[in-house]
Amino acid sequence: MRQIVAALTVVLLTCGVTYGQDESGPGFEHLKSYGPMIGTWQYDGPSLQDVPGIAKKGTKVVFEFSWKWILDKSVVEETWSFGVKGGKTFSGKGLIGWNAAEKKVTFGTMDSFGGMVLGSSVYDAETKSRTYASNGIDGDGNKISSKGVLAKVDKDTLTFQALEQTGGSVFEGPSPIYTFKRVQRTEKEAK
Repeated sequence: MRQIVAALTVVLLTCGVTYGQDESGPGFEHLKSYGPMIGTWQYDGPSLQDVPGIAKKGTKVVFEFSWKWILDKSVVEETWSFGVKGGKTFSGKGLIGWNAAEKKVTFGTMDSFGGMVLGSSVYDAETKSRTYASNGIDGDGNKISSKGVLAKVDKDTLTFQALEQTGGSVFEGPSPIYTFKRVQRTEKEAK
């Protein structure tokens, strides 16, 4: 589970930014494709695969993430959580920004599993998707890597699939496709 959560976190980190702020910093021009994905997104349903030590296939799980602009819209901050309904919850945080030296969008994450990853992503305007590649370590110090894609289906729906996952102690290969729905903000949150 750690690896799929790490993989999903990486993808999710590379996909969210908003148009809501007035001032923008130097990285904004390279990150503005994230705009339609800003906000909070949630998968609330059965685990589509066995997650050793955490959940069997079919167990009710909730995965939620949110993105917001920070640092004059030159950086996107992501916060995420994953848990079994009525059970333990894991969480993480990351940052997405423009690497001017390498001319690409890059990101870094750390999580409550003790893992960390660094990676980059590329946006495809035609398919409204973002592909990513990352390398890191899990909480036990094992090397992990992942490649995947996050696609925008409509204004309130995203899909995620890890295409490749290696290393770590839990997953190898592709993941099932997970569908995330936008969480609608209350009037109080919107203010």
